[in-house]
Amino acid sequence: MTLPMTLEPRARLPLRRRPLPVLAVTASRLLTRLSPHALERTLRLLSGGARPATHAEALAARSDVVSVSRRAAGPYCLERSVAAALLARLRGSWPDWVSGVSLLPFAAHAWIEVEGRAVGESLRLDAFHKNIVVSRALRPERSGGPHEHLSESRDGRTPWTPST
Repeated sequence: MTLPMTLEPRARLPLRRRPLPVLAVTASRLLTRLSPHALERTLRLLSGGARPATHAEALAARSDVVSVSRRAAGPYCLERSVAAALLARLRGSWPDWVSGVSLLPFAAHAWIEVEGRAVGESLRLDAFHKNIVVSRALRPERSGGPHEHLSESRDGRTPWTPST
């Protein structure tokens, strides 16, 4: 999922702030080897119980990831976006993780966003069709039984049910 681009500016992080971003980048390199379905499932699991990220938190996570990884500062948008989401999660929040495609010209891209706004992206994303969006997963307050997952659709809305 790459688009041609130049390296983003990289600020140097103090040594004491580097371990979590390095951990997130390392984990993202492993996770991005998964199939798209397995990656989506894993990110949904990891997002559970997190509070929604603010734009500032998401931007800080993305900037910290870019500062510790040359690959993330370059064209590796999948690794960058997964690492930024993971770093935000390690800090207690979750931005929306998005994967999308543009047909004319064909391109694939992955990014994070907060409240529908892309975070830290210089690329215009309005031509991209979102094909995977991993929003913050809410932890259920009580168990509804083995078929609880059938009560909501993937986008969180209650599905249509016939009237009796």
